[in-house]
Amino acid sequence: MIPTLPSLFGHFPISGFSEIPVDSLAYIGDAVIALRYKLYILKDGRIKTNTLNNASKKYLTAQAHSFFIDRLNEKKFFDEIEEGIFKRGYNSKGAKKRGNDEEYRKSTGLEAVIGYLYLSDNYKRLEEIFEVIETCTYMGEM
Repeated sequence: MIPTLPSLFGHFPISGFSEIPVDSLAYIGDAVIALRYKLYILKDGRIKTNTLNNASKKYLTAQAHSFFIDRLNEKKFFDEIEEGIFKRGYNSKGAKKRGNDEEYRKSTGLEAVIGYLYLSDNYKRLEEIFEVIETCTYMGEM
């Protein structure tokens, strides 16, 4: 039996998410998104590394994340807790390091939500977000 991705990494119980710096949530979220879409593109493994890297960029840029957030917001997708984490990420010191770059700030907010969901073991909700992302018309526009 092949273990699921979360069981490969082990379980890291988090006592209080309000104590975790939001930039740390975004850092984890960025890694989760990167791994998800590199595996998604890899499929059966018959793809060159350079092709994999180039293809994954359409999922991993601040521009793409900003587009995904706009689609999620159109659907009023986030619950109250997720919306709060998004706002914390959007307004974080890390998000502002590029000045007032709106796309980068939205990207950091999305990554923070993804990181929060991953660390709280809410894989069902993560899958729901990834389903919305994967149905975005943006994918065909790249």
